[in-house]
Amino acid sequence: MDRQLAWQGWPPCGVVELIGDGHGVLGITELLLPLFKARQRGDRWQLLVAPPALPYAPAWADSGIELSRLIWVSCEARKQQLWTLEHSLKSGCCSLILAWLPSLTAPEARRLQLAAQQGETLLLLHLPESVLAQQHAVALRLQLGPQPQGCTVQLRKQRGGWPTPAIPLTLPHRPEPEPPRNRSILQGPW
Repeated sequence: MDRQLAWQGWPPCGVVELIGDGHGVLGITELLLPLFKARQRGDRWQLLVAPPALPYAPAWADSGIELSRLIWVSCEARKQQLWTLEHSLKSGCCSLILAWLPSLTAPEARRLQLAAQQGETLLLLHLPESVLAQQHAVALRLQLGPQPQGCTVQLRKQRGGWPTPAIPLTLPHRPEPEPPRNRSILQGPW
């Protein structure tokens, strides 16, 4: 995928829209983990804003993510989410932010893009497919789709480059956890 991007990899800062219905394509976390590891800096934070499920810290730690510099921000109100994103981006204290929003208008996208440039921060923003009909002034727009061995990524828009057809990405599969051996733990005394 890096060869298809204008920067030969992820942009240094700005807003990257990750568009796909649902909470995100299965395996997308594995796609982003190398980016989180590469962007770890001792003086800057990494944020998860409004994730659809509780982040599983042991899996992040096993992947080499420094948990002492990773912050999970849980806010349900859309205005709180946008406020958190804009101020975190502008602060210059974050190297990378991964967020989930139910929608985004063109003016909101522009404000977030300007804030990300000001703070030299990369914002990865999960959005539903309904935003594809809108034009957003962002650095990169990727449409994600499921596939049995990972996902497909289609570059819809990128500064300094052209859109591309869908690229199939094979992502590592994590094995299913083994069920507990002692069934009485699950059944309880009742």
